[in-house]
Amino acid sequence: MRCLVFALIFTTACNREPEPVQPPSVGATAGGAAGGDVATGGGSSGGTGGGTADLAERAPKRWPALANPATHDVDVDLAAVLEAQSLAGACDAVKNGATDRPTRLRCGKWMFFYETFGTTGVPVPLLDFLQKHYGDSYYGRGFSRLGFIPDPASMKGMPLGLAPTTGKAGTVSTLAFTCASCHFGKMPDGRYAVGYGNLSLDYGKLLASLGAPLTLSSNASDPKVHLQLRQELAAPVAAAKMQSSYQIDLGIAGLQLLGAGMGGQLTVDEQGRFLALRTGTMDFMTKPLVEDHVWTVSRIMSLWNLPDAERRTSAGMPHEMLSWNGGVDTLESFLAGFVTYGQSQVEWSPARLSPLADYVRSLRAPATLALLEADEVKEGARLFVGMGCLECHKGASGEGARVFTFDELGTDATYATIYNPGPDGKSPVGDFFVTRGVKAPRMAGLFSQTRFLHNGAVATLEELFCLSPRDPSRVEGQRSDGHGMTCQGLTELEKRRLITYLKSL
Repeated sequence: MRCLVFALIFTTACNREPEPVQPPSVGATAGGAAGGDVATGGGSSGGTGGGTADLAERAPKRWPALANPATHDVDVDLAAVLEAQSLAGACDAVKNGATDRPTRLRCGKWMFFYETFGTTGVPVPLLDFLQKHYGDSYYGRGFSRLGFIPDPASMKGMPLGLAPTTGKAGTVSTLAFTCASCHFGKMPDGRYAVGYGNLSLDYGKLLASLGAPLTLSSNASDPKVHLQLRQELAAPVAAAKMQSSYQIDLGIAGLQLLGAGMGGQLTVDEQGRFLALRTGTMDFMTKPLVEDHVWTVSRIMSLWNLPDAERRTSAGMPHEMLSWNGGVDTLESFLAGFVTYGQSQVEWSPARLSPLADYVRSLRAPATLALLEADEVKEGARLFVGMGCLECHKGASGEGARVFTFDELGTDATYATIYNPGPDGKSPVGDFFVTRGVKAPRMAGLFSQTRFLHNGAVATLEELFCLSPRDPSRVEGQRSDGHGMTCQGLTELEKRRLITYLKSL
């Protein structure tokens, strides 16, 4: 049941010695969406070899849109983005030998939305029961109140991002997570975008609440259900029990779920931890799948503008530096890890995964619809370079070219314990090394982002630059501390110009 595709943190770490750097600046954790083209790939702090206009030219810029794209990935019209007719049969064509790029990309897009890789998901009888009796009152059609996008093709109100899979829970069929569950959503400006980190996804409430309506149907005061859920579900459960078919449907669902071999219910404390998660964040290494015995919170990143080999070489990046700790060297390794940690019983060779990898690499950040003052953008770009931000954002997409320590950033360091590594950095739950650090994420599409820092503890660029107060929460793993370089030593005018520039990426 784990939505793993956005956060696997395995394989070798970045073993380069730390370079002398100034404190990380502006976007070191402001990026999380992705993108921004570094004009020179340089990392100097600016101020030499040219005037102020030269500094603006060296700042990260928007990547140009692909010429003649094979897929349509951003639109206010959901059907236009899903382009069902165009995608139908593409993977069959690839399987039968088609090698042309448009067909392969369409196959990759179909996989993005509907391929489960044979992993096991949420029991179908449970999802059907919840949608039938709680879709209107609590979860929303297609679990839309939890941030999912309803699948217009689903007659039972299932969301995009949960698809039929060969993996079963015991003898019971399940719907498993696909890439679209976390990397597809509706941006604040109303456009649907593939690759967009779904920061509206309430993963915590999904995990905490799945079995609660069934339990509370028998005992509305059951102490094994968290008080928040008991309060939220009191009226929906009471109303559902008034329906003539409810008890029969409840009994049938209960009998079917006996064959699912489901593990023990989350404890009240565990439910509380999930409920305390901000939308768009999660700890994905917990039961009911793989448990690393530490609570670490990370934000869903967007997939736009993954740098190719030429861009990485120019920027001095050791490899693709995927995941929040920058330890995953290639997208193919990332996808293979999703299959492994999803406990798939199906073998997925690199060749079978390659259409999806090609498609993800084709995704580009959409441009903002807001009218930004060109002079303000340019002044912000000059500030970005002149104040040394490139020292930490010299990657091909405005990300870092190395892994940073939490001491350098000052952010909540709980994430350094992910996978509960030993003193040598070796993970006890997988054959890989943990960097114990955090990367500066790619910078593009920041206008659409509603979570910043690696743990999503900051909600706006204005908060990141301390123009408005940050959330004072002291919850473990979710503190909004750090990245003070966006707060200190800048005037309000400089902060606003930098924000305008970042929103242009």
